[in-house]
Amino acid sequence: MAGAAAYVVAYGGFALGSHAWPLLGLWFGLAGAGIGLAETAESTLVAHLLPDRLRGSGFGLLGGLQSAGDFLSSAVVGLLYTVFSPAVGLAYAAGWMVLSLVTSALLRLGAADPGPPADQPAAP
Repeated sequence: MAGAAAYVVAYGGFALGSHAWPLLGLWFGLAGAGIGLAETAESTLVAHLLPDRLRGSGFGLLGGLQSAGDFLSSAVVGLLYTVFSPAVGLAYAAGWMVLSLVTSALLRLGAADPGPPADQPAAP
């Protein structure tokens, strides 16, 4: 959730349109921290949920979905950025990250006991 929060603040900051280099440095730093935290969490989730025999395929599927999502996101945000304004494109991206953050929080509330990893049998 920290990665999504860092993205929200970064995209929101970029949407403000400031040209001051200290603020731009802060927004880029937060965006970098967000990607580092989010991608690590995604890989950890795949490793935790899948048994050993499926992890390679799981990581391949994750990479494919990330690539498709990156392309689609870049296309939509770029179109909004170009047609309307940079603020609209970046606010759109920030909105999706807010949705991600809220969804993650709700899922955490419902997952009090995640159970054993997929490659370990449950205790009787």
